[in-house]
Amino acid sequence: MQTIGMQVRVASYRDLSQVDTLYRTTTVVEEELTQRLASAGPHSPVPGAALARAWSILTKSLSAFMPLSDVGDQLYVAEEQGHIVGFVQAEPAPGGRAWQILNLCLDPSVEGHFAGVPLLQFLFNEGLERGVTRFLVRIPEGHALASLLREQGFQPYASEQISFRELPRPPHVPVEPWRPAHKEDLMGVYLLYLRTAPHAVAAVEAPSLKQWRATFQLGWLSRMDARAGDSRHFVIEKELKVIAWAGIRGPSRARPTQMSVMLDPQERGLAVEAVHGLIGQLPPGPTICLLRHYDGEVARAVAARGFEPVATQLLMSRDLPLKLRARRPASQQKRALAGVLPVAQATTPPQTS
Repeated sequence: MQTIGMQVRVASYRDLSQVDTLYRTTTVVEEELTQRLASAGPHSPVPGAALARAWSILTKSLSAFMPLSDVGDQLYVAEEQGHIVGFVQAEPAPGGRAWQILNLCLDPSVEGHFAGVPLLQFLFNEGLERGVTRFLVRIPEGHALASLLREQGFQPYASEQISFRELPRPPHVPVEPWRPAHKEDLMGVYLLYLRTAPHAVAAVEAPSLKQWRATFQLGWLSRMDARAGDSRHFVIEKELKVIAWAGIRGPSRARPTQMSVMLDPQERGLAVEAVHGLIGQLPPGPTICLLRHYDGEVARAVAARGFEPVATQLLMSRDLPLKLRARRPASQQKRALAGVLPVAQATTPPQTS
């Protein structure tokens, strides 16, 4: 439902002040963290208030506001009588056919309550115009906006457990049994994923190698070169088959170190050794571990190393049919061209005597 007078449009830089104000006034993540810290006691592994912002980016994906300089065209606002009452923000996932929703923020007023549906509909239409057919979102379990997303066709297909530990400076640990991954390992990691993920999950993320690379971990695997960017990839091989994969994304000022692991279900006995070797490659400091709901053995090995589960987030997706322009019949195309292009008249060459 869209109230009379509400306009949904592409955001411009003149909107950023209102967008930022709305974001800050409706985000209660820092307050929730402060309360959790106060009740957790001095031995809790949850980071201090100075890391609340970084924490919120990972545990509250719908509050992950991108830097203003990176707004691009995927920021849309709902405006009522000159006042912004909601916005939705997305970024393209690798591959070009999917957008990840980073933020859906609504004013607590009546107008803001009714802005959610038109904002999402506008996002869908803008995406379709660019050939985007899949929309993804990570949302904390129990989030107030989950029901709105379901009403708009989003369906959960997996969940991720987020665990945290403040790592001390680790002792020198050999990288074995891991080795740095290379581009040539991509197919092996894909086959590992298919052996690991339930069919219902793989049907969403991995109907093809290309779509899997764009969807799983939102492009972590689009660059398998271990030296590329701020992420590193490792694999474990057994009899020329990839049986484990790990990704490590380095820390930044706004993000702790992040790691994720896949392990072949037939190799459960390797979980403790694999996690031990991987942690030895991590820098000291706050560290997040993201594991899927079906990675139970790895989750137990991570917990044994002092990581504490702190949140669960749902992975949701919606697929839309791509809009195709109907082709005109050949006779109509000829008539249309005849009205635009000059017609060359055939002439009879003059007779020569």
